[in-house]
Amino acid sequence: MKDFSESTALIVEDSTVQREHVAGLLRQIGFGTVLIANDGINALRTLELRAAPVDLVLTDLDMPGMDGMELIQQLAKRRWAANLIAASANQPRLQEAAGSLPPGSAMRLLSTMPKPVRLEALQGLLHDASMLALAELEQEVAPEAPTITEIEAGLADGEFIPLYAPRVALDSGRMVGIAVQGSWRRPGRDPIDVDSLLPSLAGDSETIGALLLALATQAAADLHSWQEMGLSAIKLSLPLPVELLEDLGELGRLVAGIQAQDVKPGSVCWEVSEAVVAACEPELLHNIGRLSLRGYGIGAVHCGRYEAKMRDFACFPLSEISIDPMFVHEAAQRSHRRPLLDGLLAMAGKLGVPACADGIENVDDWALMRELGCSTGQGPLVAVPMEGGEFVEWYKDSRQRLRDCAGHRLSDVAPPAAGTG
Repeated sequence: MKDFSESTALIVEDSTVQREHVAGLLRQIGFGTVLIANDGINALRTLELRAAPVDLVLTDLDMPGMDGMELIQQLAKRRWAANLIAASANQPRLQEAAGSLPPGSAMRLLSTMPKPVRLEALQGLLHDASMLALAELEQEVAPEAPTITEIEAGLADGEFIPLYAPRVALDSGRMVGIAVQGSWRRPGRDPIDVDSLLPSLAGDSETIGALLLALATQAAADLHSWQEMGLSAIKLSLPLPVELLEDLGELGRLVAGIQAQDVKPGSVCWEVSEAVVAACEPELLHNIGRLSLRGYGIGAVHCGRYEAKMRDFACFPLSEISIDPMFVHEAAQRSHRRPLLDGLLAMAGKLGVPACADGIENVDDWALMRELGCSTGQGPLVAVPMEGGEFVEWYKDSRQRLRDCAGHRLSDVAPPAAGTG
């Protein structure tokens, strides 16, 4: 008999009765730790907070918000589970799950199981299956994070550059803003997204501040030159990690870097994660309030991924919220996302702030988000993030295409097939 006493399992199931039933079965089988989540979104949040993969995920396939099929894709992408069991009372869904792992995925699909899950079947499967060990999963994880010394050398050599993702009004296709992302361009090596560096720098406000200062000052200088060319209506959206909100010294240097480029506060929106909103810590709220009083916009990004409530959002002087790409892409084909999107957009309406749909990849998603009341959007359909030198030509070449996208009607799109999502 296998020993699971040191193993951790996560049960993802929207039915309370079924969730507790399966959790009890795994405890009987001997799992040392059994975590539970009521849908895919909550499962990802649980794993993100845990900051470590689990030995086994047993997920239902038919759930609201984020169903099991989407969860499987996210688990494989993020490498947060070594082994997977998919369960459903719907046999076609089980067949779909059997081929759902993306090519090259390290996660191992042990089996699909009909519901209700029974002790004998689950016990036999787990004892007979060739399970992937966490150590094997971790061997395939991305290479070791760069050192502080390497990052400092990259900063000194000007290797960190801003990339620009245009935002457009969904009703007209008119460009209204630019979201800034950072990229580390090391000679002879693959680029690295600055966002991917931040977890390894958690708590190091000085290094994070130096990275953001390099990106923000260059972005502000580019914005100033574009405004002089006549693009005066666009706003710059800059990421603001929690480490900088906690460190007034680094925050002050960042703001001073923007001011030195002769960019008005009203042309800049600082974006914080919805996780910051959900935490609603008084010190962070106070520092955000200071930025707002100076005329800067404040945006909340990744909305939908965390458990921020209406009262949390109401405490922040927000000028915009951005819906996480996880929920925007293919939203037109996945009807179970509608309640989540409706809730986020209704909240934005009550707060009196516009909402941005991040992650628009096709005209169906554009049309749906516009019909639901979303004001702006960004994503691959609008443009992939680009360097400053490419932006002006992109703008000239893309205006008519974006107007055409805005003219696309949801009624022109065939409804999703029965059972989709």
